[in-house]
Amino acid sequence: MMTGPGTNTYLVGERELAVIDPGAGDRLAPRENRRRRQGPHPLVLCTHTHVDHSPAAAVLKAATGAQLLGRAAPAGQDATFAPDRVLSHNDRVVFDGVTLRALHTPGHASNHLCYLLEQTRMLFTGDHVMQGSTVVINPPDGDMRAYLDSLEMLLAEDLAILAPGHAT
Repeated sequence: MMTGPGTNTYLVGERELAVIDPGAGDRLAPRENRRRRQGPHPLVLCTHTHVDHSPAAAVLKAATGAQLLGRAAPAGQDATFAPDRVLSHNDRVVFDGVTLRALHTPGHASNHLCYLLEQTRMLFTGDHVMQGSTVVINPPDGDMRAYLDSLEMLLAEDLAILAPGHAT
């Protein structure tokens, strides 16, 4: 209901692939089943576990053997997202000659992460920074003080471009 035209999914890499925020549904399964025979298993990174960002991660894992990265879901969020690797602030994911650095940015959700592609300084913002709308901070998991602190922390990063989770 609140996703505008939908949730953005990003693909990073060439020979190896990382999928950031695969989305809500299972429409990726047939395509990924074909891809499974063509290349290495992808990494799937979720910025957070709201139902418009992470449920397709479990589908991709079942279809391809993908490794899931991110943070576990708090109560009331997508319990199907069970990360194989729990990421903390400044953890790096290195693959295919690129590095994604996890930045813990709570506020919209307590488990929210942004991912910085260090080679290009592109920040995949999930729902932390939006294009054309205001971020929803919905208690009890959303926390306005944490959100403002996370925004302040991002000011110290050398960013070239923002890639939001939703665009209008």
